[in-house]
This record gives sequence, C-alpha cells and structure tokens, in this order.
Amino acid sequence: MNAVARNHRLDLLRVIALMMIILMHSPMPDSAPGYVLSCLSYLTAPGIGLFFMISGALLLGTELPMGVFLKKRFTKVVFPLLFWTLFYVGDKAFLEGWGAERLLTSVISIPFSAQGHGVLWFMYTLAGLYLLAPILSKWLKAASKGEVEFYLLLWAITLLYPYLNKFLIINESNTGILYYFSGYLGYFVLGYYLNEYYIFKVWHLVIALLLVIGIPVALYGSGIEFDFYEMLWYLSMPVALMAFIWHVSISKCPNHKIEFITEVAKLSFGIYLVHIFVMRRVLYQVDFLRELPGVIQIPVISITTFIVSLVLVWLISRLPFSKYLIGV
Repeated sequence: MNAVARNHRLDLLRVIALMMIILMHSPMPDSAPGYVLSCLSYLTAPGIGLFFMISGALLLGTELPMGVFLKKRFTKVVFPLLFWTLFYVGDKAFLEGWGAERLLTSVISIPFSAQGHGVLWFMYTLAGLYLLAPILSKWLKAASKGEVEFYLLLWAITLLYPYLNKFLIINESNTGILYYFSGYLGYFVLGYYLNEYYIFKVWHLVIALLLVIGIPVALYGSGIEFDFYEMLWYLSMPVALMAFIWHVSISKCPNHKIEFITEVAKLSFGIYLVHIFVMRRVLYQVDFLRELPGVIQIPVISITTFIVSLVLVWLISRLPFSKYLIGV
C-alpha cells in the first residue's frame, strides 16, 4: 500500500499555532501596557484550538483497532509527556525546596493532572483526546454530515455561555444540559469536520472576521466589567472563530512541501514541551533582555525561544531513544 500523502497545509498550520503559543508566553511581568498584553493574548489564543483541530483532522475517522491506535499514536504522546512532566516536577521541587511528601504526592498525581508546570495542561488534555479518538472515530464514521454539524452547533452554544451569563441563568456544571457538548472536544471534532466536509465560502470568513473584531470592540466600548479569561479566551466564540479563519485560510494554500516548515512541524511536540523552560528559566534571567522595551523585548524573546528550542529538540531527535523524549 502507498503511504498517505502528507498534508503540508496542516504542517504550516501547526507551525503557526506553535508560534502563537510561544509569543503568548513571551511577555515578562509588566513588560508592556495592559492593552498591549490583552491584544497579544487575544490574537494568539487560537493557537491552542488549532493544535486540537489539527489532531482531530489527522486522527479522527481512523479505522485502526483501538489497541493498534493506542500503541501507534498514544504512546508517541504519553512517553514524552511523562518524561517532561518529571523533568518539570524535579525543576520545581529544586527551586521551591519541596519536601519528600510533596514531591511524592506530585509524582503519583501525574496521571490525573498536569504537574511541574501549568503549561503542560494542554498536553494532558490532548492525551485524553487521544484516548477518546478511537471510540469517537467509530461514531464519526457512522454519522452523517448533519449529525456532526448538530454536535458542533451545540458546542458553539456553549462557547456563548460567557455572554449569555450576563442575561440568563446558565448551569455550566456537570448537571447542565449541554455539559457533555462543551470543552476542547469541540475543537477536536471541528478539525475533523473542516477536513472531511467543509466547503470554502468567502462570506463565512467575512462574517467570522467581523465577529472577531466586533465582539471585543463592543465589550470594551460598552464600559461593562467582564472577565477577559471568560469572554475572550480559549473556549469563547471569537477565539474559536479565529481558529476557524486560520484553518480554512491555510486550507486554500497550495499543498507544497517547504522543507523547513515540515521539519519544524515534526519537532513541534518537543518544542512545545521545552519552550517554557528555555524562556522562563534561561532567557528571562538574561539582563540584556530584561532591560529591553516591551515592544522589542517580546518579539526578541519569542524568536530566541523558538530558535533555541528548535535547535535543542533537533539535537535530541538525533538520539536513538528520541521517540521517548519528543515523540520523534
């Protein structure tokens, strides 16, 4: 059998998402005015959703038996995740002088919650979606386009909860009517849907773009108090629309291989895992960088973090056991 052709558009999208996350994490405390940091956070927030969407496009609909799928796919995530979790746990324990009891509690909690560094939450969520993928794929293979759209519609309603909460009484707990349609699973299924069914329409992008601009402008212009991390964060309608815009826009690019992009995409898992250490534990300590103005400091730290992380992960990829460290 011939190997399935690589989707180079998804490689490009993966690199864009990776750069968004690195840029989001780059600002030092008080490095720039609040409105600059808010804009930066808002515009880079789609990176998380894009990662889930890419995984959904690649993994969902698989016909592999569950055991084979988990052995081929899940282990590529779980071994590097465990290694870097232990690495960050050890680093944090050393910095904060943890005692044996706290260290033991953190280690045995690893299967159930991100430990060592908050940035790892994404990888634990992704691992959970990997576990669900072979089960969900059975439904998606049997479901019609309309049934998948029905799920996405209900998920979209949950993305509006932060706004509906201003006027209605919404039960967002596990007893809420749409609780099981909420969360990052929606991005996972959306990636599959866009890859499998979506037909590009320019007017879809125009409406999405108007909402992406209009919603935050309306919120800030209204003068009402609101929580940024509810209204304009990962599980909000405008951020999901930005992820949609990026995904469908890149899907119109030629599916040509760009060697550098392909190699970065292959190493992106490892780059994500190491970038926060490179940034916060190394670059943040450099006096020269700390003294730069925020508008210069942020892109310099972002680009330097990317380059150093890329080189480090590339070197690790040369090792014979690299698949247990970075999944490659």
